[in-house]
Amino acid sequence: MKRLFLFLLLLSFIIASNVYAQDVFPKKKPTASAGKAIYDKQCGFCHGASGDGKGNAAASLNPKPTDFTDHSQMRLKSPAELYNITRKGKGAMSAFTNMKDEDLWNVIFFTVSFSSTKDMAAKGKEVYFRDCAFCHGKTGAGDGPGGASLPLKPRKFTDLKWMAEQKDGSLYQNMAMGIPTSDIACAAKLKLEERWNVLSYIRAFTYSD
Repeated sequence: MKRLFLFLLLLSFIIASNVYAQDVFPKKKPTASAGKAIYDKQCGFCHGASGDGKGNAAASLNPKPTDFTDHSQMRLKSPAELYNITRKGKGAMSAFTNMKDEDLWNVIFFTVSFSSTKDMAAKGKEVYFRDCAFCHGKTGAGDGPGGASLPLKPRKFTDLKWMAEQKDGSLYQNMAMGIPTSDIACAAKLKLEERWNVLSYIRAFTYSD
């Protein structure tokens, strides 16, 4: 009986967490500039004005604040994961339970912007229109003319929910390895730097500056 109770209790937590996760995705494009205003007031003191984790309070904190400019680490976290960490709190960071969803998403995508640069996005745009737009569409909506005949329809990079769930590392892996029955294998021909640049451009489909 005790085991059954513990199992049901655990199951209820899992169901609750899944329901919570389904409700947190952005309803509209987050705005990084609006997120910056909030970040400067509530986050920069620990994470630093430039997002490098070296704010004034960082020295006294353990664990240290996340360095949002560390590409190798940021590529391992999806925007949805960053949202949940910030909402619930983790390590030395308190939970932001009272912040509106829209405001929190704005902050999250401002922090996401730290791990990219305008130069990366500009170079990625060139690669995207050269090798990706024919299937994925000029606006990333998956409506390019080349996708009509494919057995697996091109991914919509404008799908805010799906994109929020994706780590940049996972998106990179899809491009590098290809997906069966799709034409994404063409991305495997791209150079390493080109893939990261085009990912920077693709990510920008999901938020405004």
